[in-house]
Amino acid sequence: MTPSKSIASGSVFRNIFILESRQGWSAIQPNFDPVQDFVLTYDFALRKLVEDSGGAARYVDHLCEQSLMQENNFLMYRFFRDWHLDADGADIFRYREVDFGFSFRIEIWNDYTFYVRSRLCLEQLRGFVYQQIYLDSGLPLLRETLDDMGLAFEVLECSASAESAADGYFFPIHRWMNERLRIRLPRHVLRDLVVTVQGVAMSWLDRAVDCFGGKAGVFVQEYHPTRRLLQRLRQHPGIRVLQAHFSAAPGLMKFLRERPIPIYGRLKTYQEPSARLMEAFRQRRSARLILSNGVDITDAVNRSINRKIVEVLPQVLRALDCVINYLDRHPLRLEILIANIGQVAMLVDSVAKSRGVPSYMIINGLLGNDYLDEAKYATVINAYSKSIRENYFRGMDNIVCLGDPRMDAYAHAPVRRINRVTPTITIGASGFSNIDLNSFLAVEFEFLYEVLLAIRNLEHPAPAFRVVLKVRPNGYLELYRQFTEEYFPGMVNLIVDQVPMREVLHESDLFISIYSQTLFEASCLGIPVIYHKNDREIMDPPFDGESELVTTHNVSDLEQALQDFLVGSHRFDAFLDKSVMEKYIGPLDGKNLERNFDYVIGLLEHSSACSGEQGKR
Repeated sequence: MTPSKSIASGSVFRNIFILESRQGWSAIQPNFDPVQDFVLTYDFALRKLVEDSGGAARYVDHLCEQSLMQENNFLMYRFFRDWHLDADGADIFRYREVDFGFSFRIEIWNDYTFYVRSRLCLEQLRGFVYQQIYLDSGLPLLRETLDDMGLAFEVLECSASAESAADGYFFPIHRWMNERLRIRLPRHVLRDLVVTVQGVAMSWLDRAVDCFGGKAGVFVQEYHPTRRLLQRLRQHPGIRVLQAHFSAAPGLMKFLRERPIPIYGRLKTYQEPSARLMEAFRQRRSARLILSNGVDITDAVNRSINRKIVEVLPQVLRALDCVINYLDRHPLRLEILIANIGQVAMLVDSVAKSRGVPSYMIINGLLGNDYLDEAKYATVINAYSKSIRENYFRGMDNIVCLGDPRMDAYAHAPVRRINRVTPTITIGASGFSNIDLNSFLAVEFEFLYEVLLAIRNLEHPAPAFRVVLKVRPNGYLELYRQFTEEYFPGMVNLIVDQVPMREVLHESDLFISIYSQTLFEASCLGIPVIYHKNDREIMDPPFDGESELVTTHNVSDLEQALQDFLVGSHRFDAFLDKSVMEKYIGPLDGKNLERNFDYVIGLLEHSSACSGEQGKR
């Protein structure tokens, strides 16, 4: 959305209103002066409402220049790497000879980056001249941040009215994190009970069977890149595959074949060691985070981290205890990861590292920010391609390029015959990236608004298009329905989330998306693609705007690309070339699973040989 008014340091306002969404608008609207006041929000709907009325509005989490946020990305992740270490570089979180501070990442990541982003953005308020700041009462994290800064503000009770429209259009990241990590429904309790009973029973059975000859234990972190490899390894007679949970495979036989690690025990047992570890953390922590503007926010981010760690530490210690005990009974020879995040998976990784067990990582999709390290800690890492190895993994010498096993499904796929007269245009929804300071909560709705606006603006008659919106499985489908009905009624023919991407692509003639591996999947099927980059994240090739990938940055660019598609322009041809795609995604010969499987077997054979040599000594 193009701002209707220019806002810069030194801008003068009467009041600055900070509201979560338009649900709070009714509380301030009678007193709002579009000439003198300024609105900050997370919500696409509220920003558009204010700007359409002639007022000034911006996203409260998107106030800084790209270069400033990128510089602080590096500072932020340097602290994130070291926060759990003492002055000597030792992990403060150590239990039964296992260092496990690294395993907390998934628990603290969002709250940590959210504070840093909020602090950097709210620091920009110091450059404005204003009389009063009014803060929505529903924003306790921003209230805390303003308190840390020493800025005066008044709290607004912004209760939603019965007549208010949808809450607003932005990704509810805190709700999403709670649903994924912390909220336990009856089905979660039942799942854990099944895993415990089955895991304990299978452990006794395996110990009995091992009396007649043991198998090599391989832990696999199951997700898209490792799913087929896991199935293949399970068929090997000399390998026992261990998992953090039951796989996504259908059928009841998995309850006999699979080996999830059971987690059980009384939490009360772990209260005292948790308290000791937290006290050690308070006494020994040494990492500091000083932003590029010189502001030291160490105490604030430690407060955020401390809150999460205190909440989960007893559960983590119980899980770690169970993992240690299980791996004592069923030793590992190798672990296969998809990232350095995960709850049980990173505890297994912590134990494996303490015992010298090698690890093999198959990265989870395309990686594109060199300040990140969510996939940089393993004995050997499969980076798919030379491009990822030379960018994301620059300077690392433990990288192999064996391709992505899931791309085998596209290696010999029939090429779609493209309909340019009445085409189906599929839009792959954007998404907020909580790991990049340059992202913001409303980015997916800014993206969708621009794409649908460009399609609507075409002179080509709208009824000739069929528009399909593919929402990420971790998105909120109802928000998209409300959004399209409000701003583009009748324009989107179908919105799906759980339908497999390949099934959606089989009916597509053009695919528009953000930086995503799905662009490669579409290209493998002969479908022209457009990478619409309306965010400010700095990415590696082919998402840097300088590669063969057709890239647009605004509505005008996108309209031209759509016109070029309709007339069969050759600008799309390069990224349909398999040799071009292979530079970025790795081999597309259908042999990636075999390469990865053979490499894993080689690692196991090498591990066995090393164990034999140690035994001789």
